[in-house]
Amino acid sequence: MSEGPKICHACNETIANHWVIGLDHFWHQDCFTCGVCSRVVDAKETFYVKNDRPVCHRCQTKNFVAKCGVCGEPIIGNRLIYKDVHYHYTCVNCKKCGQPFKEEEHDEIIILENGDFVHKGCK
Repeated sequence: MSEGPKICHACNETIANHWVIGLDHFWHQDCFTCGVCSRVVDAKETFYVKNDRPVCHRCQTKNFVAKCGVCGEPIIGNRLIYKDVHYHYTCVNCKKCGQPFKEEEHDEIIILENGDFVHKGCK
């Protein structure tokens, strides 16, 4: 970061006062915006990076996170994956007993040739 006048990374204008430092650059507070929805990203809020721009949490989960093949909601954290389709554990039920799966049961889940998920004990 330079010692001279602070230049905003977004608009390339000089920053007189009240700046944000993010992604190793100076920004006007109003220029530090989500690269997807253009909402100002608060300095205290969690954000992600896409193409050297901040991306707010809402846009990250809406646009860049895998969606569940059953409910369509974003999946944050662990998931079941079969043939490039992602699933929440609780959205998939055992085809034999009908009970939903739990994350801690991952090693006890079997996928049958027809693509059905079953508990190892229900096989």
